[in-house]
Amino acid sequence: MKKVLKPITLILVFSLLFLAGCGSTQQPPDEPDTPSPGVDDTDNTQESTEDSNLNPVGEYPIVKEKVTLKVLIPNDVNHPKDINEIPIVQRAEEITNVHIEWIMPGTGFEEKKSLMLATGDLPDFIISGVTEAEQIRYGSEGTLIPLNDLIDQYAPNLQKVFATDPQVRPYITAPDGNMYSTPRINAGPWMRMAGIGAINKTWLDNLGLDMPTTLDEFYDVLKAFKTDDPNENGEADEIPMTFNASISVNFYMGFSYFFSAFGFNPNTNHRDVIDGEVVLTAALPQYKEAIKYINKLYSEGLLDVEGFTNTIPQWSAKLAAEPLTVGYATLWDLNDDIANKNNADQFEYMPPLKNDGYTFVANNSLLPGYDRSGAVITKACEEPEVAIRYIDYIYETNNSLEWIEGEIGERLIEQPEGYYVIADPPEGMTAQQYRAASTPGGSACWAVFEDTYRNVLRLTYTDRKVQFMDDYILEHFDEDPCPPLFYSQEEADAINQLNVDMMAYIERKSSEWIMNGTIDEEWDSYLNELDKMGLQEWLKVNNEAYQRYINQ
Repeated sequence: MKKVLKPITLILVFSLLFLAGCGSTQQPPDEPDTPSPGVDDTDNTQESTEDSNLNPVGEYPIVKEKVTLKVLIPNDVNHPKDINEIPIVQRAEEITNVHIEWIMPGTGFEEKKSLMLATGDLPDFIISGVTEAEQIRYGSEGTLIPLNDLIDQYAPNLQKVFATDPQVRPYITAPDGNMYSTPRINAGPWMRMAGIGAINKTWLDNLGLDMPTTLDEFYDVLKAFKTDDPNENGEADEIPMTFNASISVNFYMGFSYFFSAFGFNPNTNHRDVIDGEVVLTAALPQYKEAIKYINKLYSEGLLDVEGFTNTIPQWSAKLAAEPLTVGYATLWDLNDDIANKNNADQFEYMPPLKNDGYTFVANNSLLPGYDRSGAVITKACEEPEVAIRYIDYIYETNNSLEWIEGEIGERLIEQPEGYYVIADPPEGMTAQQYRAASTPGGSACWAVFEDTYRNVLRLTYTDRKVQFMDDYILEHFDEDPCPPLFYSQEEADAINQLNVDMMAYIERKSSEWIMNGTIDEEWDSYLNELDKMGLQEWLKVNNEAYQRYINQ
């Protein structure tokens, strides 16, 4: 089955032309100072009047007399007791003249958020963590206010985000046409693909084997890993290939690289677009053929016998153990997933495997690193214009860098090559503690695009993965992956209910077939059972949401 691809053009315009008083005191390398930070060239400013506390859009401070807003944020356990202790947050208050009373429930965030939304005891706005379903529910009820007009009138930095990638605005637009949340964009080039094959190159060298290039060659390599003592310790302790338990939940730690070799984009929700229609990949003939190949590996003892019960810590421990007993794993990143550097250095990423009759299709997503849970403003906010302008301040390019990774000149250090890197933590602090002391980080909203990560802030520990993807994977990207659909309340209710039974059934049958090899005999009854569970309704709802998304 050939996948017909309809290219969706991503327009990424690198934009670092606005800085100065609106953000950090440090400029990015080779960037000129600008007198009016965060202001585009259009005349969209609100004129200040004698009876208004607002200054014109694009001018700081935002207000003449200080305003205090209450904000709920899902703080990290490593953050200070008051996020206002973080220097970049203090600077934001100095520049905007807006004081934030942070509501910081830590691990109790979900409970606190749900209680506030349900009871109406609301903050002025919430940064990060309001789900799509909550946006639909509480937006339609009026608890969350639409941001469309506020962004158009008061948010030049968000407008520039929309201009940098025109897909952002439709992406965060709910089915009723309103934007209830700003985006969060952390589009590092390493985010573009999850599961990448990693093979023990030391073992290949010890056995005099070449890097496999086809599925058949890979099978032969695993057989050699099992029988020929590649770790040279005289014991039959080798695990040719390990994996982590779930076909779906932790897909990238399992078999995604092999499903890709059968010509479709594998992902946790089993959705792809083929010939302009959303399909259930777990019902494709190619899916059956991929399962049969994996069963071949399992039946000959080439897969980890504990694979289906491995927890993530157990899977990670096998990759870190000495002596190293693992020959292959599909993973996110060698540096992230293999804690033992000596072991990580023995592995190399494995180029996509060829498979007669199929074209490798990577498991990339349409908008990697994007989510819809930025900042929402509630009906309790008496000055939404002030709130959106404070939020917009964070979306200035350098401010976003600092709110996700730390202060320029302190945690972000300029290199002779002209880009920034993240400094090592001070003695006695972990990297996570250092980050949390420097920035709201993952608890905040921000927009950092791929060009910024390539040219301004380099996360050098990702270079190995990024270079491999540039060299071997980009040409195999799915040009028409299923986008991140935004369901209406009715659609979400239907899909959630259907997924409960369908995804559990797919998971169970796929695992059984890998172990017992009965997929040919049971395939037709499997498809019939999926139909009984509501496959046609699943396809209908997903395709209606897909058509609405692409026609915005």
